[in-house]
Amino acid sequence: MAEIITNRFVRQANFPRVTRIRQYFPKIFRNSHETISKSLSNGTSKLQTSLHRITTTPNSEPIQFTSLSHNVRTISPNSIVSPPPPPSHTLHSSKSFKSTLQHSAFSSQHFYQNRILDQYVSQSTNQITLRQLIFFGRNLNEERIIKSGNYVRTELTIRIAHRIRDFQNLPFVVGTNPHIAKVYDLYWVAFETLRKFPPIKTIEDNEEFCKTLKGLLNKHLVVIPQLAMGIIECGEYMSEEQVNHFMNVMLRTRISRRVLAEQQISLTENWNDPNYSNGSDGYIGVVSTQCNTKEIIDKCAKMTSNLCRTTYNIEPPNIIIDGVDTTFSYIPDHIEYIIYELLKNSIRGTIEKHEPSLLHSNNNNNNNSESQNSSQKSVTSETSQTSVTSESSKTSEIPVRKPQKPFPPIIVTSCPGPIDICFRISDQGGGIPDKIYPHIWSFLHKNSDKKIGHIFTNFAKVPQMAATVQEYEQFIIPPNLNLGIGLPMSKVYAEYWGGDLTIFSMDGYGTDSYLTITKLGNIKENLV
Repeated sequence: MAEIITNRFVRQANFPRVTRIRQYFPKIFRNSHETISKSLSNGTSKLQTSLHRITTTPNSEPIQFTSLSHNVRTISPNSIVSPPPPPSHTLHSSKSFKSTLQHSAFSSQHFYQNRILDQYVSQSTNQITLRQLIFFGRNLNEERIIKSGNYVRTELTIRIAHRIRDFQNLPFVVGTNPHIAKVYDLYWVAFETLRKFPPIKTIEDNEEFCKTLKGLLNKHLVVIPQLAMGIIECGEYMSEEQVNHFMNVMLRTRISRRVLAEQQISLTENWNDPNYSNGSDGYIGVVSTQCNTKEIIDKCAKMTSNLCRTTYNIEPPNIIIDGVDTTFSYIPDHIEYIIYELLKNSIRGTIEKHEPSLLHSNNNNNNNSESQNSSQKSVTSETSQTSVTSESSKTSEIPVRKPQKPFPPIIVTSCPGPIDICFRISDQGGGIPDKIYPHIWSFLHKNSDKKIGHIFTNFAKVPQMAATVQEYEQFIIPPNLNLGIGLPMSKVYAEYWGGDLTIFSMDGYGTDSYLTITKLGNIKENLV
C-alpha cells in the first residue's frame, strides 16, 4: 500500500495544492503526524515504514492543516522523494542531526513555523524612496541609528516572509529542485535569524545587528546563481510568464533587502568614523548625492573597452559621450551595472558584425543571443561630442591588434529632464534577430538549438554573484563568460526606483537602448 501511494505521489509533477494531497493521502490527514515528525528527527526510518505506521495507527488525533493550506512543503516532500538513510548511515549524534533538521527547508519544524510565517506575510511592506534614505541619513545621531536599525530589522523579516510564501506557492516539483531548495533554506534561516533578533536599544545592540546583516549578505551571494540554475532545470514545469514573474519579484526584492541592509551598515560605519562629516564625501550611506552622467558613462566605457581587448584581442569601437552633463542622487552600483551591460552588448555586437572571423574564434565563450545580438543603433549627433580615451589592457600580454576597417562608433547620449534623466546608447552592431527580440527580457528563453543550450548553465562556474560592475572590474566573474542575465537584471535595476529600460532594434543594422531613471528620488521602490 505504501509503495503504491509513494509511486502516485512521485508521478504527480505539479503539486501545489493541499486538496491534491488529501486526494492521494486521505489517511495521512486523518491520523497523527507525530510518527513522521519522530521519524524525521531520528533520521532512521524510510518512507515506507513511516507511511505504514501512519496508515495503521487507529487511535490518533487528526492533523491540523490550517497553515498547511499555504505550504505543501511542510509535510517534508524531500523525505518522500529521498527517504532518510538507514540506521547504519545516520549521524553519530542524534542531537546534531536534530539541530541540522531544525533549519532545513523540508523538516517537520516548518509545519509549526508556518503559523509564525503567516503572521508576517499578513503584514504589508513599508516601501521607501531615495529621498527618504538621504534625509534620514543626514545629521546622524544615536537615536536615528537605533531607530533605523529597528526599522531594518522588522522590514527585512516581513519582506523575506513574503518571498518564502512565493517559494511555497511554486509547483511541487520545482520546490524540490536542489538549487531552489537551497535558496528556500537560506531564506528560512534568515527569517528565523532576524525574527528572533531582540529589539535594538543601544549602539552596542546595533553593532551586533550589523554583524548579523553582514553574515546574511555574504551567505546570500549564492542566491542569483542558484535561482538561475534551478530555473533552467525546472523550466518545463512552468510557463515563461510564470518564470519571469517569479524571477522579477525575487530579484527586485533581493535588491531592496540589500539596499536596506547595506545602508544600515554604511550609516553605522559613518557614525563610528571620527573623520566622517555628514556626507562631505558625496555619500550618505550607499547613496551618492553627486552622481555625474559623464563620469558614470566614462567609467563603464573604459571597463567594457578593456573587456573587448581581453576577449577579442582587438581595439574596441570608439565610444562617444554626447548630450548634457548633469549631477543627481542615486545608488551608483545600480546605474553602473545597467550602463555597463548595455555598452558590453553594443561592443560585442559591433565587433562580431564587422569582424565576423572573431565570432568563430570565440564560440567557446558560449555567446548567447543577448551578448551576440543585443546592440545599439548609431545616430548622428548635433551637439558637441567627447571621445572616450581607451585604456590599455592590464590583463592580456598579447599585443592588441587593430581592425581591418575602423569600427562604427557607439554613441552614448544623456539628457536630463524636469523629473528624470534619459540615456541613449546607439550602435551599428547588427541588431537583434526578430525571432529573439520578443524574449530579450525573459529568464526562460528556450533556444531551439540544443547544441548551444541555455546560457544559464554558465552559472555553474560562478558560485557567487552580487550583480555589480566591481565583479567584472576585479575579474571575480570571468570577463568573457556570458551568463545570459544581463538584460533582464538591468531592467530589474531600472524599474526598482521607478525607471524604465527599452530597446529598439533594426535587425541587420543596429539597436537603440533607452534608459530612464528618476531624478527627484521621490518614487517608492518597486517590489512587485
